[in-house]
Amino acid sequence: MPTWLAVLASRIGGLVRAGRHDRDFDREVESHLNLLTEDYIRRGLSATEARREAILRFGGPVQIKEQQHERRSLPLVETTLQDIRYGGRALRKSPAYSLVAIATLAIGIGAGTAVFSVAGAVLLRPLPYRAPDELVRIFETNPLRRWTRNIAAPANYADWRTRNKSFTGIGAYEQFNTNGSGAGDLFLTGFGEPQALKGLGVSGNLFAVLGANPLLGRTFTEEEQWEGRSRVAVLSFGLWQSAFGGDPSIVGRTITLSGRGYDVVGVMPRTFFFPGRDVQLWIPFGYTHELVTTARRPHWLGVVARRRPGISFEQARDDMTAIARDLEKQYPDTNTQMGVHLEPLHESYASGPRTALLMLSGAVGLLFLIVCANIANLQLSRGVSRTRELAIRRALGAGRSRILRQLLTESIVLSVAGGSIGFVLAALARIVVTRYASSAIPLFAVVQTDRTVLFFALGLSLIAPLVFGIVPALRTSRSEQVSDRSETASRETGRLRDVLVATEVALSIVLAVGAVLLMRSLTYLQDVDPGFTKEHAISFTMTLPSARYADPAARYRAFAEIERRLGELPGVQSVGATSTLALRGFTWTGDTTIEGRSSTDYERDTRHMSTTPGYFGAMGIRLLAGRTFEAGDTRDKPPVTVINESLARRYFRGLSDAAIVGKRLAFGRPQDNSPWVTIVGVVADEKQDGLDRPAEPTEYSSVAQRMQNPLTFVVRTTVAPEAAFAGARAQVAGVDKDLALTQTATLEDVVDGSMSDARFRTTLLAAFAGIALFLAALGIYGVLAYFVSQRGREMGIRLALGARPAALFRLVVGQGLRPVAAGAAIGLAGAVAVTTLMQSLLFGVTPVDPAAYAVATAALAAIAFAACTMPALRATRVDPLVALRED
Repeated sequence: MPTWLAVLASRIGGLVRAGRHDRDFDREVESHLNLLTEDYIRRGLSATEARREAILRFGGPVQIKEQQHERRSLPLVETTLQDIRYGGRALRKSPAYSLVAIATLAIGIGAGTAVFSVAGAVLLRPLPYRAPDELVRIFETNPLRRWTRNIAAPANYADWRTRNKSFTGIGAYEQFNTNGSGAGDLFLTGFGEPQALKGLGVSGNLFAVLGANPLLGRTFTEEEQWEGRSRVAVLSFGLWQSAFGGDPSIVGRTITLSGRGYDVVGVMPRTFFFPGRDVQLWIPFGYTHELVTTARRPHWLGVVARRRPGISFEQARDDMTAIARDLEKQYPDTNTQMGVHLEPLHESYASGPRTALLMLSGAVGLLFLIVCANIANLQLSRGVSRTRELAIRRALGAGRSRILRQLLTESIVLSVAGGSIGFVLAALARIVVTRYASSAIPLFAVVQTDRTVLFFALGLSLIAPLVFGIVPALRTSRSEQVSDRSETASRETGRLRDVLVATEVALSIVLAVGAVLLMRSLTYLQDVDPGFTKEHAISFTMTLPSARYADPAARYRAFAEIERRLGELPGVQSVGATSTLALRGFTWTGDTTIEGRSSTDYERDTRHMSTTPGYFGAMGIRLLAGRTFEAGDTRDKPPVTVINESLARRYFRGLSDAAIVGKRLAFGRPQDNSPWVTIVGVVADEKQDGLDRPAEPTEYSSVAQRMQNPLTFVVRTTVAPEAAFAGARAQVAGVDKDLALTQTATLEDVVDGSMSDARFRTTLLAAFAGIALFLAALGIYGVLAYFVSQRGREMGIRLALGARPAALFRLVVGQGLRPVAAGAAIGLAGAVAVTTLMQSLLFGVTPVDPAAYAVATAALAAIAFAACTMPALRATRVDPLVALRED
């Protein structure tokens, strides 16, 4: 062992066993002194003289003990421990100050830690794949269709795989809808009641591209992605535990999914997910080679690729762009202006919530600074009351550095105590968020209170004293500050506290303005007409297994029977079904030709939905012209369609709704020779992508003429939702006992869920702003209380000379509002700069909304005036005789 390491180990051992060593050494010293004393007594000295001579000869036992103690210990560590013990005693002597400071720090550190736990889960925690930085998502772009990041066509994906030089592998997965992760419903039977599962079709190489190894068994092979060899499945860890009890022999067993048998070949680890944590199992595509190599017009594949070692993101992007240009030249019919867009996989997942989380992180940073400014203000007040104590320590020989270290140690003790409570609050906040605001958390993220979050809370606890403790400690430890209570020192302390209050006010007004903007935005959002009547209606999704319902006619009969049975339930007023429920995105889009236009003039990206005749009535969607579907609109009759208001306005400019009825469309390009479809009705828009997004051109076809599976049923009823769902389950089981209801929700829940993100960030920012204004009020109150206490004698003289209480009241309030006015001016200017970054989070208001700024300023003014009132009233009640007698 190196000498320095042996010495360090010895010192640490001495520090740990210091008490025992000190007692042993004390006994040894005392033994030597006793022997010397006895020797001097034998020489004829008295006991007192003998003891004195023994001490003189020994050389000072106290100094020897201290030298011995220092040689075997670490003085810096020991003095630090002494400072901590002293700081703890000092804080116990001021319980009111300690409780307020610790509670304030707990709020600031707890809020910061809670937001970090969410932001870290979304933005920082690495994805559970091998070398996740090498993974990218590949999208298709097309300005003609207003695509900026669209899913890919199978044939384009196949060409990307064979032509690229930048990736070790390119995998794909089915993305048939824009709702959630894109996973579809599969039904597990043979294990009691049918279980609705979220399953995802993937390419055979997807797990290899991700670099994800199974916990049990294996993943898919390339050959298993093709038709005829695709009856295999890989289970998620959660499904393996919940449905199969963690049975290790599950690998190799056959399970029944939606009426078809699948061999379980593997189980993924607990931490694995793809693309969202709602996916419970994965199965291969099961496509034919011909489909994958020829289908360029429909787009339904999400694509993930892994960069080769040494290939940069920019090189991969240039490579793919060149391939897209070649495909455009080779297939102009389908790939005109079809480009590519690459994103790092993690960045792509986090792109949606990134702006909101960065906003909340900035807000909690401002709150943390406000907390620190408030604690600094408290410490300055406490420093005045400790003047005598610090003066005595200075007189006993303590230098400024020693006093400064002691004060900073007290700040650290305070901050660690507050941080500990704050960490507990953050853990409780995580539970609340995951239980009541889980829809606001992206599907790929899991909010955890893990070691990273703990270290973050610890880091804040150690950084906070440097922010709030340095200035008060420097001020309090100055020799002139600890030696007198001069008027100059008081004025300097007062000015410093005014600066801190102005800082708190400035930061608070930024948070307040941001919160009011989001609250006004949320209010406008809640007032948006979704295009349907949300009250007294339930919805649920039904997926018919293709193994038992192989052809469209069989599916239509089953869905029609379910709809008929639902209509017979007590209290049901109307029933309908649709391929995509409002506010849940869309399923598919395509080109549209308008009769009478030129052969080169056609519309792109029309959204298509299939509904039953009762859907519009069940949803409460207004009919603007013509009619909706009827029972006679069947496959053997001429095709008809109902269009929404957005399609009518964009495709038939200048025509009235009534004039549009009877016009004909063809769902395809002019050269495709698609059959003509007659418009029989125009209905009001229903919101599709969100209440804050405009409705897109949409056409509705009758389920009888264009079957889609699954369908979402809407039941308008007068009975309670629980009873309505129970009745619906019974009626569905009467048609097929192996069917299960999924995505059950009332229409009110659907609307509320679409606003969950906005409500989540508004609630958090409003809470931060409220805490900030409260802390600013405490700061204002503290400054004025200090002002009144320092100038009590002056107040008494003024009253004795005839000053009116009202004048004193105005004087004190004016003193308090001066830093408030300065801070508010700075804060409003800062708010103008900061809130422009929130543009994408606002709806119906601009970042510089006068009403929001006026409300925030008025709230601050009212709170500031209320904080000034009590000290001002106290000043008017000063007894002149008592005030004069104090000095």
